[in-house]
Amino acid sequence: MATESYEEAIAGLTKLLSQKGDLDGVAAAKINQITAQLKAGRSDSFDPDERIKTGFIHFKKEKFEKNPGLYGETCQKPKPQGEEKAIITPQ
Repeated sequence: MATESYEEAIAGLTKLLSQKGDLDGVAAAKINQITAQLKAGRSDSFDPDERIKTGFIHFKKEKFEKNPGLYGETCQKPKPQGEEKAIITPQ
């Protein structure tokens, strides 16, 4: 891929996305990540803040919004109260 021009890379990505429409969210997150890296002048550095953002967006679009019943049930369960916390004492 290093010898490909960016036009060829974009054409390949466009073809892949037209064949597999379920990758749109993932592709958008990756493109945003690459764009941010290029704007900052970094090409291969790891930005934990950006990774958390893109990971959250991916989870929300690809998992949470596609299966609201599964996650909605979890949201409805009662949350523990302050008095119900387990106290662990050393023995």
